[in-house]
Amino acid sequence: MAGYGNGYGPSGQGQDIPMQDRSHFNPAYRDDSLQRDRVAVDMEGIRMEERRGSDGSREYCPEGSTRRRWAATAEPRDTADLINALPSRQLEQIASGVAAKESIRRRKSSRRSIHGTLRAARGKDANEVADSFTRNDDYMDELDGEARTTETLRRMVLPMHDKLSIKRTTSETRKQMTLKRGQTHKKIGWWKRTKYSIGISWMHFKHRMAEFAYSLELWRSHMKKIEGHFGTGVTSYFLFLKWLFLLNIPVFTLTLGFVVVPQILYRYNIKVPSGYGFSVNETSVSFTGEELLTGGNWFNNTELYYGFYTDQVIEIPVNSTTSYNMKYAYLFTCGGYYILCLITLAISISQSYKMNYIEGSGTHTFYNVSRVFCGWDYNITDKAAARLKHKSFYNEMKEYLSGSKKKSHKKNMEERCKLLFLRVLTNLLILGSIAGLSYLVFWISGSGTLKGSVYILSDLALSLCVSAIFLVFPPIFSKIAQFEKYEEPKNELYINMIRTMLLKTCVLGILVYFWFTDTAKDKYSCWETAVGSEIYRLVLVDFFFILGATFFLEFLRRICGQYCCNKGNEEQEGQAMGPEFDIGRNTLDLIYSQALCWLGTFYSPLLSLVMMVKLFIIFYVKMVSVLQNCQPSLRPWRAAKSHTIFMGFLFFFFLMAMVAVAVGVIIIEPSKVCGPFRGEEKAYSIVTNLIDSWKGDLKVLHDIINFISSPGSIASILVALCVGTYYMRIVMIGHKEMVTLLRQQLHMEGRDKAYLLRMLQDVSQKKKEKLGPSNVNRLLSPTSNSTLEAGQRTAAERKRATVA
Repeated sequence: MAGYGNGYGPSGQGQDIPMQDRSHFNPAYRDDSLQRDRVAVDMEGIRMEERRGSDGSREYCPEGSTRRRWAATAEPRDTADLINALPSRQLEQIASGVAAKESIRRRKSSRRSIHGTLRAARGKDANEVADSFTRNDDYMDELDGEARTTETLRRMVLPMHDKLSIKRTTSETRKQMTLKRGQTHKKIGWWKRTKYSIGISWMHFKHRMAEFAYSLELWRSHMKKIEGHFGTGVTSYFLFLKWLFLLNIPVFTLTLGFVVVPQILYRYNIKVPSGYGFSVNETSVSFTGEELLTGGNWFNNTELYYGFYTDQVIEIPVNSTTSYNMKYAYLFTCGGYYILCLITLAISISQSYKMNYIEGSGTHTFYNVSRVFCGWDYNITDKAAARLKHKSFYNEMKEYLSGSKKKSHKKNMEERCKLLFLRVLTNLLILGSIAGLSYLVFWISGSGTLKGSVYILSDLALSLCVSAIFLVFPPIFSKIAQFEKYEEPKNELYINMIRTMLLKTCVLGILVYFWFTDTAKDKYSCWETAVGSEIYRLVLVDFFFILGATFFLEFLRRICGQYCCNKGNEEQEGQAMGPEFDIGRNTLDLIYSQALCWLGTFYSPLLSLVMMVKLFIIFYVKMVSVLQNCQPSLRPWRAAKSHTIFMGFLFFFFLMAMVAVAVGVIIIEPSKVCGPFRGEEKAYSIVTNLIDSWKGDLKVLHDIINFISSPGSIASILVALCVGTYYMRIVMIGHKEMVTLLRQQLHMEGRDKAYLLRMLQDVSQKKKEKLGPSNVNRLLSPTSNSTLEAGQRTAAERKRATVA
């Protein structure tokens, strides 16, 4: 009821309104630093001489009105009156004054029903409002004038029959004006009608296509189901998996269209392929099925690996001058999908960072308000879907409240020293274990200790060792993190992810170093195909380990918790005491798999297809396991910023993979017996040779490229980028400081208003004491324009009479 500054409720009846609830005031109005009583000010006391005894006051303040009691006894009301009298509140005051006038007349008319004068006055006001509507061109518009009139009348405080009368009068006037315009103006021409029809049809088509695309969205129903049971945290993992799946589609499309298909056409159109080198002698190898696990033998003679691609110029049978150079196609396609992935990752990271860290960094985001009042989907009609939406909303609010809750416990110096010593010790232990495991992988790669008599195990030995390390040690790191006593679960999650990422980075770095220093030594064997098959085995073994971890760590734990550890607990009988879904570990598994794909696509062009099949199967396996075996986390956390963290880790692995491939292209000498770059000193040499061939016909382009690729230009570009980054950082810091200063300025302005309000209260109190109680009772609370003008006119007449 605090919003009715005129002292009347919605029905217009006079009533006493306590103004104790001032939550809509500026917080500085209740600032304790001013050390003054939190009392209010009467704005009407500023012009006491101008308002006493006016006719307008008698009209708005009849005998027995509760407004007298406000001015005489209720000081907290004065602050609300003063704020309502500010210029920004005058529109509300005018509307409230009209509502109060109509309410007073309605009460009087109920006592004097035999007289019709007040009813005529009310009708006169309705006619005036109707005339104002008819004089406004916006309300007389034949297209949207009706909607504007209805919306405006809905906001006005008027009796219902008056609103109907106004709307009826306005509608009739609009029809008459429309008829007149039709008689005096020409009809819309054929061209305009056609243009409007095409525009409307196109808009409807876009809406229908958007709805159709939404209905075809990949895994949409599964995502809603997972979000309904587990909230946004677990759903972020599946959204990330979906994003990786979609990212590999254009990569596969590029390699298929520009590399694989031309190679297949060349393979079946040439009877004696001259560009195969060593692979032609092994074409008699048959497919046995073991190749699906090892990636060798029969697969070495297919388009799966680098060594099978020709280095010849493919003649296209369109005309005699058209040809297709496989060298340029292979290298430029590789560079193209790396640039595409780089742009996609950069855009995704920038958008996610802007949304979660820049736009969402304000002190007042009103997240809870928007979710409470706008979070429900009213299109839901199914009971099961409604229950899922309710559970999703519950988990989301629980995550938000858990993240926004302030810490009340502060550690003393002794506790902080103990915690610091414990965390330093655990970090040293983890770093030492990572270094030891990296050396173990390097020793196994070089010595071949795990090579045995069994052919399959001999090929899979290194992949099994690496995948076993990645399966066993991240949970150990997670257990160690529990002793570090992180207060927020998201901090513990990110620490575990960083440690796991460091482990996988070191192991992959050791493998790449071994491949480039040891495997690439033999230039007369196809070492690129060997690297491609090794990466294929790593991808495949990692897939099997993910399936095994899902079965043993989730399904068997749920079975044990349900039938072994749940006995004797009647409250939880029949419920599955399953494990919580480890978001960090599973997300790092996806990032590791994608890093292998980026690292091996140059040496195995179809590895992106293998990755797509792997992600597709993992999605359904994980979805079933999560819904059947796992339970929601007991320590929920907000997942809004986790996507940015995941994208940051993925971008780091992408940079490492791209640097490794760039080193292999620019520095390492390719094989002399296989692949499209056989016989070249470096794979990048074909680019320099192409640029050198432009000296004659394209000399300007040749000079420009040489200038850009010179060391001085590259250094200048790097320096310019560093300077630009530093400048943007300085600008960002300046903007943050400016925002802080503006917030402080707003707070100080609020304190200024509170100080001025208290000064005005003192003046108002002194005027009340001078005027006496009889005159004070005649104060007016509402300040409409007509009341102010009448008060000023009366005060001027009284002043002239006194002078005379």
